[in-house]
Amino acid sequence: MRHLKFFIPALAAAALFSVPAANAGLIGGLLGTVTQIVLPTCGTPSQVFKGVDGDSHSYYAFPNNGFENGSTGWSLSGFAFVGHGNEPWYVSGPGSRSLVLPIGASATSPAFCINLLDPTVRMFARGLPGTKLDIQVIFRGVTGNVTGILNHSVEGGTGAWEGTDPCSSALAVPLLTSYAQIKVTAATGVWQVDDAYVDPWVIGAG
Repeated sequence: MRHLKFFIPALAAAALFSVPAANAGLIGGLLGTVTQIVLPTCGTPSQVFKGVDGDSHSYYAFPNNGFENGSTGWSLSGFAFVGHGNEPWYVSGPGSRSLVLPIGASATSPAFCINLLDPTVRMFARGLPGTKLDIQVIFRGVTGNVTGILNHSVEGGTGAWEGTDPCSSALAVPLLTSYAQIKVTAATGVWQVDDAYVDPWVIGAG
């Protein structure tokens, strides 16, 4: 069973363009900073889940999506760590590591690119029966500001590695979004996560 919730904070664009002339220097400095930000680019798509459960959509990997470089690029909290064990399909090639999330622990991914259509996120996860893994897709603007958050829950692990259901929004990417990140949290129990992928072109789950 999965639950989806989508939140879009109020955008500040209108306020930006109605700032008095006295603050023009501040705005100019902000825009100067924006031009220095390097936005992520999409990788090469492939049908990584087709041999797992028949999902024929093409997904791409973002940097260190399988934790083979440890926690590089990820932000870990609550005693999350990179441990041993790989999902058994080895969709990213040979590997031996995965993310371990004790109860309450979380990890936020590196930035990845998105399209104007709904992004779909899938990954491999393993948890004990009755446990719950929360997945968030955090949409951000060019300055790093949050433009929206998509909440998805994986409920009831089986004790074995499984591909998660597609985490996809019924809405388009929020206005002024430039990139996104994934945040995974062990709401209950201990979870392992490995090989996260993104399909930024899919509309709806599939």
